[in-house]
Amino acid sequence: MKKQRWFWGIFFLLSAFLLVAGQMGWISGQISFWSVIITLFLVAAFVQSVVHRTVPGMVFSIAFLCMLYAEPLGIKHLVPWTILGSAVLLSIGFSLLFHQGMSFGKKKHGYTFDKTSATKDDSHVRLSGNMNSSVQYVQSQNFRQADVDAYASGMKIYFDNATIEEDGAAININAAYSGVEFYIPKTWKLKKQVASFLSGIEEKGRPNVGEGPTVFLKGNLKLSGLVIHYI
Repeated sequence: MKKQRWFWGIFFLLSAFLLVAGQMGWISGQISFWSVIITLFLVAAFVQSVVHRTVPGMVFSIAFLCMLYAEPLGIKHLVPWTILGSAVLLSIGFSLLFHQGMSFGKKKHGYTFDKTSATKDDSHVRLSGNMNSSVQYVQSQNFRQADVDAYASGMKIYFDNATIEEDGAAININAAYSGVEFYIPKTWKLKKQVASFLSGIEEKGRPNVGEGPTVFLKGNLKLSGLVIHYI
């Protein structure tokens, strides 16, 4: 405990110095207040991940630091999806190399890493990914709800053959350390109500303006990327 207090005390003092030095021009380039705050959080997350030996926490902390300082590092063209995708693959790769679920040095958990494909035709479907890569197809003729859970995974979910008979439907997503892609019909009116933490949502293509069912997209993203394709 005493060592932790010394570490964090010195860490915050140095951060305060860097903030003032950047604003005063004592060092090359400016370090904004929010950049320092976000950096503090990411470094703290990295340290905690090292303490708890959690692979995704370490990898994604570094990934978001790279995104934050992409311009001075000369990697601006890799932001955000290349870096996020690489972080997902690195998390899975390191976990596989050390043969232990999501962390080092703890009780081993069995898991598999493969690319799977599945088709769902229920009105209420549940789709999940855990340290794997999957392609899933929702082909319900009376689609009402989909619950998507992703953890350190890459998921592609196709809704283009799903039919909404009633007034609307809902897609609930909970993703952590993952990259998820939705392929949805252009006629769907998507209402996004997603809470995100150090995550991003990107839309590709445009929905058709006109009559069509309303679909509510809800849930939480944590250190993840969501791409919505209108097809």
